[in-house]
Amino acid sequence: MTMTNCFRCTITGAVISLTFFAPLPAMADGGIELGVLTCKSIPGTHSYYVIHHSVGVDCIFNHTYGQESYKGRAGIGFGLDLNWRQTENMAFLVIGGTSDVDPSAHSLAGRYVGAQASATLAVGANVAVLVGGGHKNVSLQPIALGVNTGLGAALGIGYISLDPSIDS
Repeated sequence: MTMTNCFRCTITGAVISLTFFAPLPAMADGGIELGVLTCKSIPGTHSYYVIHHSVGVDCIFNHTYGQESYKGRAGIGFGLDLNWRQTENMAFLVIGGTSDVDPSAHSLAGRYVGAQASATLAVGANVAVLVGGGHKNVSLQPIALGVNTGLGAALGIGYISLDPSIDS
């Protein structure tokens, strides 16, 4: 390996490291959160369009430091959505770094985006792979599995936006 190639490898490694680990200094006093985020659709909040679907959600995050409640919106931001759902329930595996591990910190507040698909004939299933976060965290939801009732199918860019629940 020549000196020029070694220098390029070092620069590339530094750029990759900064890209992935730049948010971590803000989390020096925080920690890692592991848990499950369970969300249920709020009846009467569905908005259906062929390329967009949105529904209000109530969510509970059971994690290593306690439990937190969230409200938000979830759905397909852009894609093909031919669903008519009555209910939606999703459970997300959460792995994240946070600057505040206090059980009432609501460290998952933020926006998450990724791929989402569903198929329903009376009872069906959906799957999502979302990443994102907010100002207190960097989180990864490697996979979400859900159960629907209704009729249809969807495939597109999914999202969930979470805010702390006023009730908690």
